[in-house]
Amino acid sequence: MSLEIRAAHDFTCPWCWIGLSQARRLQMSYPVTIRWVGHELYPEALPWPEPSTPEAPPENRPRTLTRLQFAAHIEGIKFPRVERPHNMRVHFALEACEYAYDQGFGGQAVDALYEAYWMHGREIGAIPVILEELKPWLDDPAALERALNNRVYKDRIVPFDDESYAAGVYYVPTFFIGEERLAEMPYAMIVAAVEKELKK
Repeated sequence: MSLEIRAAHDFTCPWCWIGLSQARRLQMSYPVTIRWVGHELYPEALPWPEPSTPEAPPENRPRTLTRLQFAAHIEGIKFPRVERPHNMRVHFALEACEYAYDQGFGGQAVDALYEAYWMHGREIGAIPVILEELKPWLDDPAALERALNNRVYKDRIVPFDDESYAAGVYYVPTFFIGEERLAEMPYAMIVAAVEKELKK
């Protein structure tokens, strides 16, 4: 039995960088495929949040990890120390992956664009960068460029907030495993859900 898992994601979300690692581990250990589905955290209609400065903690307060830092530590994930673009819309990157799925290399496209952004700080929201990153799999780069410029795959991308909430996605990544939805979960809990589903 092979199990397809849908995974809601956005390239710029640090939790999704953890989720990508979890998905890779799953695919090495279980007969599963991951179908990444774009849920754009900051679509064009949603303004960027105002920057905020957290209050300084008291001097005698012990240092604690944030939820994200704790999750990364548990999963053994390190965030590459590179400068990444700020306030970057990623609808073109998400749409390019939909094109790639139609052409049979969706998983490779997702991996390539995650690594380009997180490991090399590339501006994956820009069409020229997308074409360069996906060049190894593109038979016709001009076809992808036309599809992106014409927003052919726009309707396959789910924008935050309301439409994602209606789809049951409040956080990314969210893994849909059978009837369960697991968002920002430890790998062990994802494995438990996968094993339960594979036994059915």
